[in-house]
Amino acid sequence: MKCLFLTSSPGYGHTRAAEAIDQSLRFRYPGIETKYLNITSLIDEQVSVAIQDGYLRMTAEQPDLYQKLYDLDKNFYRQLAGKIPADQSLIDFLEEQQRRYFPEVFERSRFSLQSSYKSLDSALFNTLVNGICNRTKIPAGRLLTQGVLGLMYNIMASRLKKFVNEYSPDFIIATQMYPNALLSRSIQKGAITQPVIGVLTDYGVHGVWVRNTTALYCVSHEGAAETLRRQGVSADRIRVTGIPLVAPFANIPTQSLARQQLGLEHRPTVLITGGQCGIGVVDAVKRLLSDEQHDYQILVTAGSNTSDAAALKQLASDYKDRCRLYGWCSDICHLICAADVVVGKPGGLTLSETLACGRPFIATCCLGGQEMHNVQFLQTKKAGLQVDPDQLPDVLGNIFGNPDLLRNMKRNAYQLGRPNAAAAVVAEVENIMRERQAPYIPQVSVAEL
Repeated sequence: MKCLFLTSSPGYGHTRAAEAIDQSLRFRYPGIETKYLNITSLIDEQVSVAIQDGYLRMTAEQPDLYQKLYDLDKNFYRQLAGKIPADQSLIDFLEEQQRRYFPEVFERSRFSLQSSYKSLDSALFNTLVNGICNRTKIPAGRLLTQGVLGLMYNIMASRLKKFVNEYSPDFIIATQMYPNALLSRSIQKGAITQPVIGVLTDYGVHGVWVRNTTALYCVSHEGAAETLRRQGVSADRIRVTGIPLVAPFANIPTQSLARQQLGLEHRPTVLITGGQCGIGVVDAVKRLLSDEQHDYQILVTAGSNTSDAAALKQLASDYKDRCRLYGWCSDICHLICAADVVVGKPGGLTLSETLACGRPFIATCCLGGQEMHNVQFLQTKKAGLQVDPDQLPDVLGNIFGNPDLLRNMKRNAYQLGRPNAAAAVVAEVENIMRERQAPYIPQVSVAEL
């Protein structure tokens, strides 16, 4: 039996969810073969890096543009398609990105098209950027931009179809919306016949997910399921499984044991995390260390590739008795359990891990888009909240100063946690394969996994 996982960069949450399902599949079927495909690897490397960096830049530096991109804002997408002139903010952003990664093209883009490119992807990417930024200076600029955009989509869909057909998996699990969308046309044409299971890794639903070619959707909570139903997805194609987590979250340690294993003192403890990119971590750490009214034990985990790594190491060295740096920790379960509260960037996987350990989450660095859905879910369920970074010391002081509030937030978080979500997804995969009369899939319940 073979399974293909489809993910996309940037962001590691999609891959972590796939890894959790992979673990559960291997526990059930030790002989299963699995493969991961990050669809950005199907693009020329230089173009791929430019796009991923552009995504991160847009979320951090141009949140209004990012929100329009995420919201499928009609006028914004008409600008990208060359149907209407682009706003200056979009032109400035695209030109800066082009200058960073294709300086030789940028120097010519204002006056003429490049005569040669390093690759087809480079040609298409830069022609698209030039068409958007210089729409009135290029002959048939509007039609050219629309044609290039459509061609890029078709090329990516064709490459993905080729990869799927060559690997020939028995089923496909997509943990990100774009590969799920790219498969749609090939499935409609019968070029891909394997069932596709879409596993949503946030607490909201983006419209790009909605495809009649997706055999099943596994979602985080009932609210997400209702959103899919309102968008026309039939109830028999939706299951509320939770967001898949790796095995340790199904058997979490007590707070006392976690602190003992980490060599921590038994006093108010805060875990600060910024995801793999370490977004917002240094600022949060500095604010808590400068809080003269409280003496929190601060645990810090952030990606080792973050530009703030040196600053975090220095803070941990200067405040050895209060601040401990763990880097990007694969066994984050113990860190969450050792803490009383988790602070940071509200990615879907981070929230799910926090809830599975019964800890409230304080979001200080929300990038908008899907993370807004995550924050709204937290606040509605009273298992966390969003605060401005400068409010963090006062908010934490209020939470730790009110034992009943902290106790209630922990209880709400624990009730929302779904530590066995990966096993639930595997059970749904088995149901689909059984319906297709796959002989190697036995009857099994979630409780047995």
